[in-house]
Amino acid sequence: MKASRRASGAMRMMVCTMARIGWRSRDRKRLRSRRLALAQLAMMSLLAWMATGCISSAPPPDPLAPYRPAFDAEALPEDFDVESTPRYEIEMRIDPDQRIVNGVSRIRFRNLSGRPLNDIYVRLYPNLPQLLGGMKLTSVTTLPERFVVGYAYVVQNSAARITLLQPADPEAMVELEIAYEVNAPEKSGYVLFGESEGILSLPYSYPMLAAQTRDPTNPWRLDAPPPHGDIAITDSAFYMVTATVPSDVTVVSSGVTITTTQRGDGWADHVIVTGPVREFGLVVSRELEKKSADVDGARLNSYYLPQDANAGRAALKEAAGVLRTYNQLFTSYPFTELDIVEAPTRYLGMEYPGLNYIGLDTYREQRETQEILIAHEIAHQWWYELVGSDPYRYPWLDEGLAEHTSLLYFETIYGKDVADRIRTLRWQIPVKWAQENDYDAAPGQEVTAFSGANYEIIVYAKSAMFFDALYQELGREKYLQVLNAFIDRYRFKTPTPEDFLAIVEEVGGLDPTPLYETWILSPPPTP
Repeated sequence: MKASRRASGAMRMMVCTMARIGWRSRDRKRLRSRRLALAQLAMMSLLAWMATGCISSAPPPDPLAPYRPAFDAEALPEDFDVESTPRYEIEMRIDPDQRIVNGVSRIRFRNLSGRPLNDIYVRLYPNLPQLLGGMKLTSVTTLPERFVVGYAYVVQNSAARITLLQPADPEAMVELEIAYEVNAPEKSGYVLFGESEGILSLPYSYPMLAAQTRDPTNPWRLDAPPPHGDIAITDSAFYMVTATVPSDVTVVSSGVTITTTQRGDGWADHVIVTGPVREFGLVVSRELEKKSADVDGARLNSYYLPQDANAGRAALKEAAGVLRTYNQLFTSYPFTELDIVEAPTRYLGMEYPGLNYIGLDTYREQRETQEILIAHEIAHQWWYELVGSDPYRYPWLDEGLAEHTSLLYFETIYGKDVADRIRTLRWQIPVKWAQENDYDAAPGQEVTAFSGANYEIIVYAKSAMFFDALYQELGREKYLQVLNAFIDRYRFKTPTPEDFLAIVEEVGGLDPTPLYETWILSPPPTP
């Protein structure tokens, strides 16, 4: 017995020593890839569990450990279900010269439908006609068994139906490994997906799990977005992405790059992690330059083309003021990094988690519109990313809030006269024009009810006028209390308009129904 105890003690000492050496080694060496990072994390957890003699009690492994560099875990609500949140582990090799992505995506998620699932759906958004790209799957296997399963393209090739060999039980975890290839176009004009002016924009460049509905009769969202609306309908997920690109290429993405490793063959591995985000956006370029600043504990980066350096530096200053103001008005930005990138989207912007496209025309011919575009897109980090929305059924909810939030920024920084000019020029005049030219419509409709001619006027401007009417009725202090209560209750969830209206009545003490019916539900008046 004594000999056995001595052997056990020796084993414990060896394990303790291994643990200390392992941690020092991790501090000294740069991780070579995402898989090595995960392997080391798993080994450290195992050693900590084995070495129970080193400490009084070893804590269980932290499921958020790989993602903590990207966000403040204190921002998660108490009822946030970490285990049920989908997880992506993606390896993508990006050839910017050929505009080709070859990738492998491992997706882990829980069946939340309340019934056995025979089929899993992933979205292949580059196949949408408005993106002019292409995505094809080359293999699908289930994990950990590595059984090959069949798939078929559906919804005009913008989705794939993956048929399991055995149904997934309700609440069961499902793991898939999907190999795929993406081809991005080269074009001019407005470019959301593809290459223009040395910037390769690659949102939606991976098979994206379709949003689950929790409805046993219809468990997946498979809507086909029209060209004038936002594209992705998704659930929040954690990401760990290894983007392999030529060594001279800059990578701008959602989340935080935790390691960059030069491979020695002219390529580099960028390992990126995110907190819980709605999707993963990505830009690569050999041309972009960067200026950075720290704002309230977050790293703010402005990426721009060399010929637009003055505007790029101005964008950093403007974005810092916007972020600082929103942090004062609302629950603080919960992520550790925020990127502003000059993108080939002309005078328009686009939001992704932690990543905002600002159209290059605002860096050149339309500098006077750059600050308000930045204010609008950063507002989406609250209204779309932190508090989710349904861009297909209720596009007005997040766009109207983002538009009105940008007015709050200008009123806070520049005063009432500037805010009044925004009301007039961005909302009242366009809405009046729509009414006089038969383009008026009720904002509270699905995105397909609009056209390219009136989508922004109605969904952005007219919806903002609803929120402004609430603002005038409630007053600034009470209005901000309503918005902060909306954030606190629906962080990382996807509320409906009814959820928002209930907050207005509960916190604001105002029945919003008359304003809601007037601005959001009412059709245009009959001539």
